[in-house]
Amino acid sequence: MVGHIHQAIAKERKNKIHINSKNATSFIILDLINNDNGDVEDILKFNGIKSSDDFGTVVRRLCEEGALIKEDNDHYEEFNGHFKTESINDFIKLHKLKKDRDWYKNISYSLYIVGFIIVISSYITSVPNKTGWIGWALGMLGWLLLTYKNKIVVAFNKVLKIK
Repeated sequence: MVGHIHQAIAKERKNKIHINSKNATSFIILDLINNDNGDVEDILKFNGIKSSDDFGTVVRRLCEEGALIKEDNDHYEEFNGHFKTESINDFIKLHKLKKDRDWYKNISYSLYIVGFIIVISSYITSVPNKTGWIGWALGMLGWLLLTYKNKIVVAFNKVLKIK
């Protein structure tokens, strides 16, 4: 849980903006939603989080250890009262938090998995070799898209700006 809290806040701090307790709480919950590790309420209970007050305690410790920077107008008590674990679904609905769908990643993984299945089936059954090579090409395309995502996105943005 400490890792999720640190990661969620540090990721947003890269934008050089001040993050208040309400935003930090939302970022942490959103990080839990996007990680697909199950129901947020169950994750919080499993990790001993009873309310947003516990986030404040963890943030305090992260600041004391130097992992996060506390600004003068920050107060750990501001984390108090945002939610109780039993009512986390109400907090999620109220703040309209929902899973961020990364279609690029979904397409890449889908190509990789379909290609992998075709290649394996070409070894197991009597699928023609040409089909096996198509599976290999699909798998490699999926892998390339995932591995070089940043370079592809930058190149794609350049192309769009040229037109």
